[in-house]
Amino acid sequence: MSDDVADRHADTPEPTTGSAELAPPPRRGSREERREDTLRALAAGEDARCAYCGEALPPLPPRGGRPTPYCPADPQRYGQWGAKTITCAMLDEHREIWVRTYGPDQPMTHLDVHTLDQRLTALSAVLDPVRHEVAALQSHTTGELATALEARDTAETARRQAVEAARAAEAAREEAIADAESARAEADTARAEKATAAEQASQAAAERDQANAERDQAQQEAEAARTDRQHALDRVSAAHERITELQSELASERAAALERLDQLRREEDQTRQTLRTTLTQECEQRLRDQSEEIAQQLRDTHTTADQRIAELTGQLTASTRSYAASLAPLHDELSALRGDLAAQTTAATAAHRQLGGLRDALAETLAATTGNDEIRERLLAILDHSTAQKTSPEGPERGRTPQAEPVGLQRNQPKTSGDARAQPCEPYASPYSAG
Repeated sequence: MSDDVADRHADTPEPTTGSAELAPPPRRGSREERREDTLRALAAGEDARCAYCGEALPPLPPRGGRPTPYCPADPQRYGQWGAKTITCAMLDEHREIWVRTYGPDQPMTHLDVHTLDQRLTALSAVLDPVRHEVAALQSHTTGELATALEARDTAETARRQAVEAARAAEAAREEAIADAESARAEADTARAEKATAAEQASQAAAERDQANAERDQAQQEAEAARTDRQHALDRVSAAHERITELQSELASERAAALERLDQLRREEDQTRQTLRTTLTQECEQRLRDQSEEIAQQLRDTHTTADQRIAELTGQLTASTRSYAASLAPLHDELSALRGDLAAQTTAATAAHRQLGGLRDALAETLAATTGNDEIRERLLAILDHSTAQKTSPEGPERGRTPQAEPVGLQRNQPKTSGDARAQPCEPYASPYSAG
């Protein structure tokens, strides 16, 4: 069995790049939820992120297309698995299979918890200053609250003492009133004690006034205690409001930072669009300038070529005229030579006819002659020789009319005088004169 497992591991293809060096992203919800969130963001034109790795996806092209919730295939990122390119979609599908098989509470690798720990550490490092500031505010608020509570306790003690004093004064007043009543009763019975009773009444009135003054003072102290308590409560409320303001400032600063980031992104997109438009206009202007320059060069070339053609045409016309003027005398000479040739041909034809007649007459004469065999044999030899020359291949060429030579060859031949052109044929040598 171990051999089979080893064979299966040996047959399993290995990735062509070091994909084990990459940390797997943490799991965020189910695969369908992440895909729906990404597709919804793409359809709304918002900043969409990959449903697996969480990286930003490019927006949909203007001409449309089928949106995908994953990053495009990149062999340089995860590498190859055999003949396949490892993509985020493949990894997400395999992780979903792992989760469905082994449950959602078990991490795929030990790096999941490590990555989450790293991200929590980074988040804690960001939140530590805020936590320290909140703790400082809480300690300050606690100190202020303790001070306010101590002041409140002191005021409450003073108030209780004032109330007790007021109660004692009230009891004294009631006692004084009772004494006054008894004094009045005794005044009816004993006028002698009138002065004493009046003095006691005056003293009771003074004590009553003093008790009233003490009661007013106790009320004032109680009011001051209530005022101090209200001040303490106001300080606590101010501290809470300060905490709320700090939290609001943190939220507003975060929102401002996000808004600034969005503004910078929009400015970057606008700058890129402006730069692309400017470059396009410059390229089009350069192309138009080059086209105009090339067209101007073509026009100049055509003009130069037309001028050259006109010059060559004029030269050709002049050459043709001079050539025709130089050929006119040659044509005249050729006509004269043709006339002389026709006359010579006619004379040669007549001479050949005479020669034929003489041969026929000589043959008849030899046929009729019987004596002088030596002369006869000689004449027969001459006739045979002339007959052989007549029937040879060169014979017919003598009676053929010579063809006119080309004008160029006639131009190069030297001119002959009229005497040389009109030379008569040589006289016929009669065989009888030779004998």
